[in-house]
Amino acid sequence: MKTIILAGGYARRLWPITLDRPKPLLPVAGKPILDYTLEKYPFSDPPILSVNRRFEGDFLRWAKGRQLPVELVVEESRAEEEKLGSVGALAYLVERLALDDDLLVIGGDNLFPFDLEAFAGAFSGDPLVALCDLGDPARARRKYGVAVVEGDRVVEFQEKPEAPKSALASTACYLFPRRVLPYFKEFLAQSSAGGDAPGYFLSWLLAREPIQAFVFSGDWFDIGGREAYIAANLHFAGGESWVHPEAEVRASRIQRSVVLGPCRIEGAVLTGCVVDEDVELIGVRLEDMLIGRGSRLRGS
Repeated sequence: MKTIILAGGYARRLWPITLDRPKPLLPVAGKPILDYTLEKYPFSDPPILSVNRRFEGDFLRWAKGRQLPVELVVEESRAEEEKLGSVGALAYLVERLALDDDLLVIGGDNLFPFDLEAFAGAFSGDPLVALCDLGDPARARRKYGVAVVEGDRVVEFQEKPEAPKSALASTACYLFPRRVLPYFKEFLAQSSAGGDAPGYFLSWLLAREPIQAFVFSGDWFDIGGREAYIAANLHFAGGESWVHPEAEVRASRIQRSVVLGPCRIEGAVLTGCVVDEDVELIGVRLEDMLIGRGSRLRGS
């Protein structure tokens, strides 16, 4: 079995925070997202980390000195409009590396509560997908792909539905048997623009292969945008806002927020914000904002 970690996206929903850094290396409670996955990585074969050319240097610097080696494979994209997408990246890797193994595929921006070894142990030879039980179908509305399951088998997929038929959200963790690998390229040849998301692929695959469900519950974080990123930080920081130890904060109130690096915050109230490094916020009240590196904001 080979492991692929998908980390080639550009994270537009987190701009400007991710304009000049890859999302999988964003710190959660002071530690890069990828570290959480790799610290619990149970397999001897190093994972393949799929990245883009624009952020290649960031990943090389991050990987240098890590005890667990990773194999970086770079796709030739430098902008959102050029990216291959998840299924495209898998097709590219299969062809470039001549892969002929079962594939464990993990999203580089997801944090899972379950053990990857347990997930791999549930593999019975059919495609396997991890599904988080959200408890209430309404929580998945227009937000996640949803699976309808009978027993341990998926019988239907919905991609970000208006009316979810299930509370089982499809997460970015899959195990594909080697026989499925040619399907990535075949699917891409048939999919329309914007229709190459993993959920659409799984719906397409379901007509050709039985798909097994691995259902779990607990604290799963799909770090797509500001709210999810803040929620992950709050969880791993024990419910408190995470503020970089070198940030200078005076006479301010920081609620449900993340301060990523050294900056100056004085006489400010921040709620639901992500603040990058080298920022100066003086006498302002901000809510639900992403504040990019080098910003200077002063109240009247």
